Amino acid sequence: MKRFRLLFLPITLTLLFFTHTFAQTTGEKSWFNPYDLDFANFEKPSLHYAPFTRWWWPGNDVEQDELVREINLFADNNIGGVEIQAFALVMPAKGKGRGDRIMTYDTPAYYENLIRVMEEAQKRGLTVDMTDGSGWPAGGPHLSEEDNNLTLEYGMTDLLPGADNVYPLPRAERGDRLGARLVALLAAKVLQDTSAVNPTFLLDPKSVVDITAQVVDTTFHYSAKEKGWKAIAFWSVASMEKPMLIAKRDAGFVMNHFDSTKVFKNYEYFFGERTGLQAYFGQPFRAVFDDSYEFKADRHFSDDFISTFKKNRGYDITPYLPANVWYGYNNMYYRMENPAQQPEFSFGDDDWRLRYDYDLTLSDVIGKQFLDAAGNWTEERGLLHRSQPYGLNIDNMAVAGRIAIPEVETMQFNKGSEGAYKLITSGAHLYNRPLISCESAVYINRGYMTTPQKLKITLDKVFSAGVNHVVWHGTAYRYFPGAYPEEGWYPFMNAYVPINFSSDLNESNPFWKYMKDINSYAQRAQYVLRSGKPQADVLIYYPFLNYSEHSANPNEILLNGYMKDVEPALPAENVTSSYSPHINTEWLDKIWPLINELNARGITWDWVNDNSLQEITLDNNNQLNVRGNCYQSLVLFDLPYIQLKSAEHIRDIADKGADLLVVGDLPQKQPSYLNYQANDKLTAQAIQQALSGTSVKHIQHSNEIEDWCSGIALPIANTGKYPFIRQIRRVMDDGTVAQFLWNTSSEWQHIELKLDRKFKKAAWLNAEDGSIIQALVKQNTVEYLLPPLSTVFLYASENGIDGAAKKKADEFSETNTTKLLTIDKWTVTCDSVVIENSSLFDWKNNDQMKYQLSEATYTTSFELDQYDPKADYYIDLGKVYFSADLEINGRKAGSRIYAPFNFKISDYLKKGQNEIKVTVTPTLLNGFIGKANRGVREYKNYKEQELMSQGLMGPVQVFKQ
Repeated sequence: MKRFRLLFLPITLTLLFFTHTFAQTTGEKSWFNPYDLDFANFEKPSLHYAPFTRWWWPGNDVEQDELVREINLFADNNIGGVEIQAFALVMPAKGKGRGDRIMTYDTPAYYENLIRVMEEAQKRGLTVDMTDGSGWPAGGPHLSEEDNNLTLEYGMTDLLPGADNVYPLPRAERGDRLGARLVALLAAKVLQDTSAVNPTFLLDPKSVVDITAQVVDTTFHYSAKEKGWKAIAFWSVASMEKPMLIAKRDAGFVMNHFDSTKVFKNYEYFFGERTGLQAYFGQPFRAVFDDSYEFKADRHFSDDFISTFKKNRGYDITPYLPANVWYGYNNMYYRMENPAQQPEFSFGDDDWRLRYDYDLTLSDVIGKQFLDAAGNWTEERGLLHRSQPYGLNIDNMAVAGRIAIPEVETMQFNKGSEGAYKLITSGAHLYNRPLISCESAVYINRGYMTTPQKLKITLDKVFSAGVNHVVWHGTAYRYFPGAYPEEGWYPFMNAYVPINFSSDLNESNPFWKYMKDINSYAQRAQYVLRSGKPQADVLIYYPFLNYSEHSANPNEILLNGYMKDVEPALPAENVTSSYSPHINTEWLDKIWPLINELNARGITWDWVNDNSLQEITLDNNNQLNVRGNCYQSLVLFDLPYIQLKSAEHIRDIADKGADLLVVGDLPQKQPSYLNYQANDKLTAQAIQQALSGTSVKHIQHSNEIEDWCSGIALPIANTGKYPFIRQIRRVMDDGTVAQFLWNTSSEWQHIELKLDRKFKKAAWLNAEDGSIIQALVKQNTVEYLLPPLSTVFLYASENGIDGAAKKKADEFSETNTTKLLTIDKWTVTCDSVVIENSSLFDWKNNDQMKYQLSEATYTTSFELDQYDPKADYYIDLGKVYFSADLEINGRKAGSRIYAPFNFKISDYLKKGQNEIKVTVTPTLLNGFIGKANRGVREYKNYKEQELMSQGLMGPVQVFKQ
């Protein structure tokens, strides 16, 4: 599926105990305070642990009274912080003077509004993060062309054979301008010119000559030996990228993320003395946020790139620059428009190595020049840096480790798969970054399909992948410009541009009335998920510098934000071409069965990159120690290649007794171009030698891991295989464990878990209602019945469990109750529509209900001939789309906003006839489609869209226990 061209919008604390190599800065000390889980704080944790929301402003067309009202609204609904993004996605901006007001961003009036927000946030205990400027990527009119990201471009001319000839220096074929700087001039023989059918020139790598010294002003001289030689000039050129949607008439330029002086210049401008924000640094202003790295350079370059490459890769990239000229390689927008684009030049089958080395060097440069610089600038001022470290082919784990708060997003690498999330969360774990945020509930082409159930699944999916700090995407300032629908301004649903992302989480949303409950669930879960420190059992080596947008675990749910059997089917796959071999797709597709085996057995895992692998040491128990984080085993799965230093280090630690699982074929090569033939042999030799280690197991297939798994000592172990479970573990300072368990299935699931012998006591912590129930431990085993799509924390301790209730009061399932009756007939009322004596149905299939926007009530009655006041009675509503408020005999019996939709109703029943009323709240989507089909202009982008399921579906059943 093609994202729209006008605006590509992927829109995109116990915490770890820091080792001596990661001393905390002033800013970190004020936000990252390690703690152990305390039951007394679980039911109502501080607002510090609540979700944040991205707060969109229409530039500076805001009123202080409304800003203050919304800050208080957030606090009252358990939103713990805001990330302010003031941008110009108001199209059209009708109304006298509206456009001018929007564009008063970055004026004294704007900073006055910000300061008023800071003051009110301080009063209410809210935290404030700010995006790095307006729109994205970061930049503005204070930056000139010379401050812009650089791209590597080329120009080419034919060389004539014979005498020394003088030629005009070829300028860049794309993006040429006066500020372009010559990087190098090469002469090379073309082995094959297929430009008539294929744009890629095949060059002889042995022929390349650096003739930069022959350049004089705008000419050069050279004597070619024969026909077929070309001169190729490489230029460092400003990409000329401007921030998208910046609320300024003059957008200026995106800052050069590969030059620390430009980063400092940008930060000083937006957050320096002139803004008046310094008084709020650290309280409540916490962090500067930079979005994912979606730039428009064809091939990123920097002034120090060549020197950094020589230092870090061990050879000069200059003669091999042609292999890295591939239009759109670093420009996702160009890739979307030109998915079949080929490289401009090729030396042969090993070009991928040159691109690997180039990408790895870009990772080094952006880490040092942008992330280290941003971290230094913010942390010296008591602030933090938060960023999404992806968008380029780079070492995502290493880059995540250079950010105070690394962030994932639910559209990361397009599908939003758990493997992609874990690239960043694993990096945070390996490099001791305690807080991992997530831009949450953003999904493309899923506009107004966001329900409470979907929000909870979103939370549980990212929590189980290692996230412990949710930032909703997002909440729009309450704003009613002309030509917008009655619900007001939502920047990502617009009749004038083809935008379709997620839902507005504000008062215009019909589910806003439940947001406090949803946020409270997240708040409790995040309190636990920031306690202690994370613990994974094994490391899985990840060899690539990119992640496939085409692969996802077949066992995971909510890919692309799609709720199967509820929402309209996904359109064509929302993918972009990665411009690299699809070897990573093939590898991921093969490794999922192994990962699913680990998940089913309760073995937790992290990815590991080369940089971290090469730092592994062994402790006294032969545990693998990475910067203070201990793992039991390292998994090498069917590797296409591995860095030579990694292979040699694996050999060394295997010889010392490290536990190593090798699956499939052994790697026969390493990815660097440097002396690759000799180094490939050394790599293969080192891995072969590693197999002789005393704790190394080599198998061919994932289904042969039984013996290896039995050697992994789990503090909490599954007694059987539970393929429906995802889990993540936190360990307290005293060894106490809190393990998050998520039932990804739509069925009730009985689980039995065996505790390490040292654990004598255990408790179940339910983040949905804040309850803490003592677990019955029999022979170090506990049991639990997990409701559909639900979660629970298991807390296991050597000590007593204080503050836990003896028994859960409202435990229900169909397996421990007796069904009394099924209620078949209902009266359905919605606005003027009344449907009497009806069986339950899906609104989308009913002409009277399919376009309804309002709540509907379902009423009926049933006879209870024999009522036992000592028994427990329950009602199960079955499937509900999407919330249910229940009344029985005129009394409110409760609300449910996600599965399972059952209620304990013992106190509301009576002998004889009982009246039931269920109020169901739908999404806005179907109603918008109805308006669009009737010709209402403000909703035209929804015309003829497929409807989603709505209503009470049932079956509705009454049970006795």
